[in-house]
Amino acid sequence: MSQQLDGTKLIHHVEALARWKRGEVVYPIQLEVSPTRHCNHKCLFCYYEYTARDSTYLDREVWRRLLEEAATLGTKAVFYSGEGEPLLNKDIADMVELGAALGFDQALNTNATPLKGKAMQRILPHLEWMRVSVNGVDAEDYVRVHQAPAAHFNLALDNVAEAVAFKRANGLKVVIGVQFVHTGQTVDSIFGLAERIRDIGADYFSIKPGMPHPDNPVKFDGPMPTPEDFARVTELARPNFQVAVRWGLREQDWKRPYKRCLSLPFFAEITADGRVYTCGPHLNKADFCYGSLHEMSLKAMWSHENRAKVEGHVRGIEDLDHVCMPLCRLDQVNRFLWDIENPPSSVNFI
Repeated sequence: MSQQLDGTKLIHHVEALARWKRGEVVYPIQLEVSPTRHCNHKCLFCYYEYTARDSTYLDREVWRRLLEEAATLGTKAVFYSGEGEPLLNKDIADMVELGAALGFDQALNTNATPLKGKAMQRILPHLEWMRVSVNGVDAEDYVRVHQAPAAHFNLALDNVAEAVAFKRANGLKVVIGVQFVHTGQTVDSIFGLAERIRDIGADYFSIKPGMPHPDNPVKFDGPMPTPEDFARVTELARPNFQVAVRWGLREQDWKRPYKRCLSLPFFAEITADGRVYTCGPHLNKADFCYGSLHEMSLKAMWSHENRAKVEGHVRGIEDLDHVCMPLCRLDQVNRFLWDIENPPSSVNFI
């Protein structure tokens, strides 16, 4: 088992790339769907904390129509994540089962506290992977970062253990991993958490630095560990347990080489109110919104005419670094597409 946690897999979609290169309509390969804005946690670094927190849930009928239409348009993957905790939407098990029947690859991002019982047993068989967000090294630290009850620390890990047991008992393919966002904890304390996650049977443990959205005022001070500092943690890896230290993501090491965002045709983010956006960091900004699924179909929304207003706005951004957050979800896709649009000389000498 090996997860590619960084970079892009767009190179494996040659037909879509050829259509894009010819200037034809390319429908999203991946949809990121927010089943709800409601969340039972309030993580310090949350990329969506700048948006309104309320009890908005994605309408079941809109959700169903979206999945059925996206399947006809060639969308390959649906990732349930976004504004809130996806498992708090009571329709998610039904919709994941529908997505499986339609042939989608599906994935889930969750804090795992609601991951239990029949819902867990209905969802896991239809996922390619599930990423669990555990960002405290113990109950006290978990309260600090997640701003949730101390009991949720063990609840989340116990639910991961139960999910692993269900996976093994039923021979499921789903990859179950835990992601830890570093917000100042010592490497020794992270080692203890990683050891526990390995012992409960998760497939991987990844560590990444906290990088809040520009509209999230929380900042993390203090010295940052180096990749070498995590050597003891990475030594916990086994053939069936991957440890990834994603320290190449540090903002201070990062520079955007491309001048325009080229990735928009391949991806879309759907919010709990049914609106469709270019990406997560620009939710609730009209210039980055294609429209509402309550008012028009995804196919109509993705026409050249409708997309022109959004893509024209994005093309007109003179300096992406002043508008878009560093290390955004689509950064690696943009790097790849920029290289295609700006090839080196003598490309036929392969």
